[in-house]
Amino acid sequence: MTFTRFIILCVLFLSIEQTFADTFKVVQSDFFWSSPNLIKADPIGRKDEKGGRKKPSVPLRTMSYQNHFELYGTPPPLDFLLTLKKGSSPLAEIKNGHILFRKTGNKLPLNSSAVPSWANSVSPYLVPIPGIDRVLVIYPYYVYRNKENRYMAELYSIQGTLLSTFDNLPTHVSLDNPSLLVSPERSGCGEFFKWSIRFYKLRDGSVSEYSCPEGFCGDLLFIKLGKKGPFFIALEMVARASEIGASMQTNFFVVDHEGTLSASGKTLYAVRQPNLDRRRVGSLSPYAISNLISIDRTDGKDSWIIQFGNGDQRHALKLISTHSDPTPSVIYLLPKDPSLYQKKGYVTMEGKALGPLPLLVIAEPGQYTFSSYSEEVGVDKVLKKDILSDQINMVMFQ
Repeated sequence: MTFTRFIILCVLFLSIEQTFADTFKVVQSDFFWSSPNLIKADPIGRKDEKGGRKKPSVPLRTMSYQNHFELYGTPPPLDFLLTLKKGSSPLAEIKNGHILFRKTGNKLPLNSSAVPSWANSVSPYLVPIPGIDRVLVIYPYYVYRNKENRYMAELYSIQGTLLSTFDNLPTHVSLDNPSLLVSPERSGCGEFFKWSIRFYKLRDGSVSEYSCPEGFCGDLLFIKLGKKGPFFIALEMVARASEIGASMQTNFFVVDHEGTLSASGKTLYAVRQPNLDRRRVGSLSPYAISNLISIDRTDGKDSWIIQFGNGDQRHALKLISTHSDPTPSVIYLLPKDPSLYQKKGYVTMEGKALGPLPLLVIAEPGQYTFSSYSEEVGVDKVLKKDILSDQINMVMFQ
């Protein structure tokens, strides 16, 4: 590790417990933020049960989607889930435009309004759920304008009572809890893909989702911590602008056996360095999935130690409870024509001069007023933008 890199990492670690205080600031070199419930901790050694010696283990990063695909050419196995399959059910059947429930003989017409009138419908089908007396009726349809398949799902009891409806497709069931359906979904094409991990709690009909914005998703780790343990999700949100730099937000979620969120935290790293690719951003961010080693429960009920490593360096964060406050927003301020801003060109944000374009800015979420000036075009038109949290905000100046 170079001396310069060492200094940068030291600065990052010293600032890890600091909350974001300024309304907005320009990133001149590096910026790091973590949610207040992620606390710097000492790395711990994993021990075997008998000798108390450190136990070697496979780093969690090897089970991320990106790493597993590069190593083995396949997505990581989700061996803690069972795939749901359409087919015949001992509870019901679809016949002559109706759903017939075998136990009671109850017969219900298929839901003709499940598919929007502007979509192309496909024949509905049944999906039995192993381990419980429930059945899913799936209504697939195709949306031409978005060029994608969509679904509406209805959950019925053995008597034919409609219990819940979902506007997406449950694809798996938890091996240890048949009342919890799960859908790990990768949608979109090329770099414009999106991760969505959904949990369907059949006992109360609720759905929770953990996702990233389409086109800005990085790596994903989705595992289960032991047979009866919780699920662990690490999800990246990555953005790059070749002119100025890049940013990576890493979200951590611990979801319990029943599908309820029990702990969550976030980190945000931004660097001003042109022409960065995704892999390089991950190597610079100390808490990227590519550096993830392990996660271990502490003595606290919802307290966890997340360990990271890069070479001989080891870092750890203690995750306590959940974080629900807004994350600082990343803003890329870019010129459509760079030549117009090469001479005495600058941008203002809320009346404060930030400097010449391009710029990388970190701000609290909210509405901001921007304006730009250059000798060639004079004062540019004023722009009012809603700057959102957990999104990538791109502001282009003509």
